[in-house]
Amino acid sequence: MKNKPSEMQVSFTCQYCQQKIEVEFKAEPISVVCCDNCNKTFTVMRPTIAEEILIDWENEALFQKIRAEKSQNSNSSLLALVIRVIELLTWRDKGNGQVEAIKEMRGWLFDNEEAPPLAELIQSDVNKRSSKRRDWEK
Repeated sequence: MKNKPSEMQVSFTCQYCQQKIEVEFKAEPISVVCCDNCNKTFTVMRPTIAEEILIDWENEALFQKIRAEKSQNSNSSLLALVIRVIELLTWRDKGNGQVEAIKEMRGWLFDNEEAPPLAELIQSDVNKRSSKRRDWEK
């Protein structure tokens, strides 16, 4: 990839007097030009060339690939957590399955900080349960 943008010449027709206007871009992305014939001023942006567009698309594709892989790893980790919690709450329960399941979930949340929706879901479930208890006490 080139560090220095290439020089570029752009020409267009003045929309007021139909005079041909030429603009030369070096490193600047924007240029202000004045029509010699009618003295109208135009701000012109450097056109994006195909190579720059391709690089943007390649970067976007790489970003989406990394995001998908991260999501897949997170989903696998979450599935493993769900299985472990079910095991602790059912057949592998040694009398303290609920406590161990909670410890397991807290550990997973600590290791996977980027999963706030699950933490919010657990919190909202706790809030719902406590509010139901309050309703029953009334």
